[in-house]
Formats: sequence, C-alpha cells, structure tokens
Amino acid sequence: MTTNADAKKEDAVEKSSDLKRKAITTSSTTDATNTDAKIEDNGEQPVASSDLKGDDATTNNTTTDATNTTNTAAADNRGPGKEGDLIIRDGFPALYIPKTGDNNEKSKPMVEGEEPLPRHGFWSSDNTIEFQNPDHLRTLREDCETVFTARDKPEGATYSAGQTYFLPANMKPRCALEAMAMKIFQEHTKHLEDGTFNPAQSGANWWTLVMDDDNDAEEKGEGSTASAAAAAAKDDGADEVGLHFDADYELEEQTGNIMLHPRVATITYLSDYGAPTLILDQKSPPMDDMKKTTLETGISKAWLSHPKLGKHTIFDGRFLHGAPALYFPSRNDCGYNNSDDNETKEPAVKRQKVEVEVIRNRKRYTLLVNIWLNHWVMDAGLLEDEVCAALKTPWEDDNSNLKSDDTYKPPFVWNKDVDLSKPTTQMEKVKLAPSNVDPAGEDEIALCNHNITVKYNPLMSECHAASYLGSTVELELEKDTISLHVGEELSAEEDYVA
Repeated sequence: MTTNADAKKEDAVEKSSDLKRKAITTSSTTDATNTDAKIEDNGEQPVASSDLKGDDATTNNTTTDATNTTNTAAADNRGPGKEGDLIIRDGFPALYIPKTGDNNEKSKPMVEGEEPLPRHGFWSSDNTIEFQNPDHLRTLREDCETVFTARDKPEGATYSAGQTYFLPANMKPRCALEAMAMKIFQEHTKHLEDGTFNPAQSGANWWTLVMDDDNDAEEKGEGSTASAAAAAAKDDGADEVGLHFDADYELEEQTGNIMLHPRVATITYLSDYGAPTLILDQKSPPMDDMKKTTLETGISKAWLSHPKLGKHTIFDGRFLHGAPALYFPSRNDCGYNNSDDNETKEPAVKRQKVEVEVIRNRKRYTLLVNIWLNHWVMDAGLLEDEVCAALKTPWEDDNSNLKSDDTYKPPFVWNKDVDLSKPTTQMEKVKLAPSNVDPAGEDEIALCNHNITVKYNPLMSECHAASYLGSTVELELEKDTISLHVGEELSAEEDYVA
C-alpha cells in the first residue's frame, strides 16, 4: 500500500535524482549596487556545470561595456527571470513577490526592495527548545551520533566534509530529527506571505555534529584563565570547527564562481559542553570579485554562542563562522556550567532530571538546520531509509491518533514564548582590540578556492576572557582585531572544503 507520505517521498527522491540531468542558463548583471544571477532549470531543480556534455551542455555568451556585464544563454523560449528560474540576489536564491490572488499570475522574483528574511544578522535564545523526557534526550543524542558522518577532519583539512540531508518543505518528517528540522524551518518561515517561496524547491538542509569535549574543569582548576589557556592550547582541536561559509558547494564547483547561501543558518544545541560558535559579520565575496579581495575589507563585529541545552542560535546564512576553540574556548574550561546561567527559565528540578542522565557524557551535540528557499542543495539528499529506521527516539506524526494517549510526551517542545521577530536581549558585550605585543595567533584555512590566513590579533588572554563572559557574547572588533588575508588560489588537484 502506498501512502501519501510515501508518494511525497518518492517525488522528492525523483527530483533529487533529476538534479544531474538539467540544462541551465546563467545570466549575471553587475552594477555599482547589485549583482543578480539567473539560472534556468527548465521548470524543476537547477543544475550548474561547466563540464556537462551533450544535452546537458551550458552555453555562455558574454557582452561587456563600461557599466554592465551580462552572461546569457536561452535554454528555451521563456527567457530569463520566469517562474522556475533560479535568480540569485546578493548571495541568496531570490524570493518571489507574493501573488495578489490571481491563480494565473506568474511568480516574479523579488530583486529589489527590503526582504522579509533574514530578519536579523544574529539572534539567539537560551530556552527555545524544551526536552521534557530524559530518555528522549538520551536517544536524540544517540540518533545524532548515528547520522553524524563528519566526526574527524581529514588530515590537513580545515573543515570536515560530512554528508548533509535535505528535507523538502512539502514532505512529512519520518523521525524525530527530521521533525525537529522541519519545526525549525516552519518557525522561521511562517511569517512569510503565501507565494514567497515554492515549497517543492525549499526546505531544511540539516545535519548533526557530535564532538568530544576532552577538557576536565577539575584538572584545570576552576576559574583559572591561565590554566584554561594552557589546557586549550594542549587540546589539539578536539572540538574545533574551522571557519567556513555554508553554501551549495556542488553548485560552486560546477559553475566555478557562484556561491549560493541559505537564507538563515541555525544551530540548536543539545548539550552544555564544548567550544562556542564564532559568527563573524563577514559575507562571502560577490561573484565579480574573482581575487576575493573583499574578504580583506575588515570585520567590525562578531558573536560567540556557547552550547547550552535547548539553545537556538541563528544568523545570516552568508556569514563566516566556525568554532576555533584555541582562541575562544568552552566556558567549561574555567569550571563554568552553561546550565547555571541566571536567565534560564527552565525549572531546576526538570534540568536536574535531564542532566543526571548525561553527566558522564561530556560531548558537544548540535543539530544544524539551514533554511533554503527556492533552491534544493545539490549534494544533499533525503536521510537514507535504513538510517532512519535505525533511529531510536519515539516520534509521532501530528495527525497520529496516538496523540490522544495522555502518557505520550513529545521528544521536544518549541517554546511558544520565543519571539523570533525581536532582537536578542540576553547578551553580553565586549570590545576587543589588536595587540602590538603578543597576538593570539593565526590559522591557515581554505576558503572560496583560495588559501586564507586568519589572524587573531588580541592577546590570547583577552580572547579567553571574552569567551568566558556569558552564554552569548557580542564582540565589537577594532580594526584588524580578526583579519583575513587572501593567498594563492588553490590548484585543481588540491582537495579542499571552503
């Protein structure tokens, strides 16, 4: 018997497999204020490739004058900018202008004016998702480990390239992790007017990270910044995530220079342990910046988000981010427990019941969900059936009759008091400046197909002190406090993850 959910799943799988069979047209318009790229996909999922053969070949014609550069090729007689095209606006797949009610009205891309998403450059709340059943939290973490495929970085790599998954907006979740990913997608898009995005080409790109927190606060000495610094330096990056952009890297690889980002990037923390996420107010270079020099224009603001059970952090999907634990270590390093923050609204008894089950498990568990509208990430597919079947957390569909069972407790509950439209209020703020005496250090990373040097120029002790300030910290950065320096372009033979 084939159910409606099965049919939707099969349709999603078919669309995913169709990705490699589509011809495209690329059209980019550049002037002093705006860059747009249009990719024709013949009505379904777009594909971009400079190496496609035969019917899948991409043609490029270039016209240049003093103010405008246009690359165009017609895949059919519809012309660019029609419904079904991928229109890139400022690094995002463009939204559609909401329809007025006429069913025959064609969707038009929103290429100018204010956009309804993202609403904030950065936003965070410590109590967004609640876990009422310790057993469910335990199995959720086990499920995170089951789907986690990027535990270790390859030798010499900056960021581990694990598999990610895509859950279309019009498909029903099949497990608790998919349900959480879909809930996050819905909460971040429910304010959008009908017609703003195509559900069949939108959805949640999700994955999990499980990283060991090898630091022991008792051995380091509680409250000792010096001992914490020594321990962090000794840690050898056990819970580090190199700086990177979230993007459709398959699209970038096939087109050569198109970096397409999710509208919103989100992190949901499922434990209190591990290094904070560092989010930099630094966007990826525009398509016309072939040498990536815009990465060197300066970073004036950043944020630190420390892991805390139930915390939900979001940011502009174009922002550079990672978890450089050497420079911004875990608050656990100085004996601080993130669950002790005064702003928590969760009853102490409830937290104790949850934490007693995991006190021996000092790992950094995160669920990453990126909100994609009007684009399906090319190298992300559905979670495999066999993996889904192996997950342990009980989950029931919203329409299940089992909901009438009074003993049932959902594996997670979205806090209805959380208002995603309002700015973050619970946040510490600190200024950081570069040191002329003893800068903290520098990292070599691969980014945007180039070798990049990231310099952390404050004193190491000042970086650590800023990290220990609170669960969420805004960093006001003086010039060159954290700076990027573009090196040589990577050769085609070099294996890198941007």
